[in-house]
Amino acid sequence: MVFVSTKPTLPRWLCENILLGTLPWHRGICQPFSHFSHIYTLHDSHLLGTYQSAETYGESVLCFLWDALWLPETVTHQAQPNEPIFLLVKATKTLGIVLSEGTLPKPDKQPRRVLKAEHVEVDDQTVLVIDDIQRNTLTVVFSGQLHFLAMDNRQRLLKLDSQIYC
Repeated sequence: MVFVSTKPTLPRWLCENILLGTLPWHRGICQPFSHFSHIYTLHDSHLLGTYQSAETYGESVLCFLWDALWLPETVTHQAQPNEPIFLLVKATKTLGIVLSEGTLPKPDKQPRRVLKAEHVEVDDQTVLVIDDIQRNTLTVVFSGQLHFLAMDNRQRLLKLDSQIYC
């Protein structure tokens, strides 16, 4: 497993589930980013890390600390007030991930907030571009699907609204 973290203090249970590949992706939603972004936003969230596994070649997992201010009440009411909500995004058939220089803060600094996330579809590939408030960029290129999974700090799954389930 290759691990790049923008904040080294992920909860132990979350690190273990990501590294061992035991996240319940089958209980999440599977949809294009364009559908996801009609309901949800990554704005003001923190990118906590990106993960690529040798065992599941071609899959990448992005982990965010989701900013509850911008979430629909249907999600925030499922978690306790002021409780962290983690959004996990898995891109299948990943062709590449690029972090612009400066995206990773110094160990003593907090991760930067996401300013915006955009996508472009070209032929059979999707390019997902996530910019932070300091103009640093994470770019993920993939030709498969996106899977979304939301969890609270007590490891409970939060139901995301969607018509397409994995």
